[in-house]
Amino acid sequence: MTAAHLDGSATIPRESTTDILRRIEAAHGTYATRAALAFDADGTLWEGDVGVDLFEAFLAGRCARPEAEAALRREAEAFGVAAEGGAHEIASALYAAFNAERYPEDRAFAMMAWAFAGWREDELAAMVDRVLEEKGHAGRIRPALLPILDWARSRGVPVYVVSASPRAVIERAVARLGIAPGRIAAMTPAVREGRIAPELGAPATYGDGKIRALERIFPELAVLAAFGDSAYDAALLRAARVPVAVSPSPKLLAVARTIPGLVLLAT
Repeated sequence: MTAAHLDGSATIPRESTTDILRRIEAAHGTYATRAALAFDADGTLWEGDVGVDLFEAFLAGRCARPEAEAALRREAEAFGVAAEGGAHEIASALYAAFNAERYPEDRAFAMMAWAFAGWREDELAAMVDRVLEEKGHAGRIRPALLPILDWARSRGVPVYVVSASPRAVIERAVARLGIAPGRIAAMTPAVREGRIAPELGAPATYGDGKIRALERIFPELAVLAAFGDSAYDAALLRAARVPVAVSPSPKLLAVARTIPGLVLLAT
C-alpha cells in the first residue's frame, strides 16, 4: 500500500483492487440487511465522459431542434450567457460557458439531457450507440474495477450507478457491464407524446442529489462501498462503509478530509 499526498502534509491510502476487495468483503460481513455497491459512471467506471461525448456530437451535428430553443434561451438569460440565434447557437454558447466555468455544473449537466427536446427516444438511442462506438467506449472501461463487479455478482450484491450524464447514454454504456436500467439513476428528461421535453422529468443527479436519487431506487440505502472521481461524488462516497476514489480530480482531493476512510484505487 502506498499513499497519495493531498496538500503536502496529509495523505490518503492508495490500494490495489485486491486490497479494496478485502475491505469490502470484511465490511460485507457486518451488514444484517442487504447492502449494495454504488458507482459514479464517467471518470470512474470508465475513462472519459460519455455525456460530454454525446453532447459534443450533438453540437457538431447541429442537432438542436426548435422545441428546445425557448428553454435554452431562458437558461442562457438566467446565467448571463450571451446567446444569439436559434437552439444550436444557444446550446453552443451554454456549453462554452460551462467549459469556462461560467455556467454551473449541475445546470449544465441537466441541460445536456433535456437539450434533445423534440427527439424521439429511439432516435437518441441510435445516436448514443454511434457515439459509444466511435469513442471506443468498450476499451475505456477500467480493468481494475472488473474484479469488484465480478465479486458483487458472485455474492449477489446489487450494483447501482448514479450519474450526472443523460440516462439514455448511461443505460447503454453500462449494459455491457451487466447493470440493469432499474439500477441506474441519471439525468432524465421528461418525455411527452413520445418525444423528449425541454426539462427534467426527475430530480437532478448531482451532489447531494445523487444520494436522494439512489434512495429512490434503493430505499435501504445501505451502501457497502461507493466509487467516484469528482467533488460532486463526495456525498455518495460519505454514505459508504468503504469509500473509494478512482482517478480523483483535484477538487475531490481538496475535500478528501471530509470523507472518512477514503482510499484511492490504484489503477
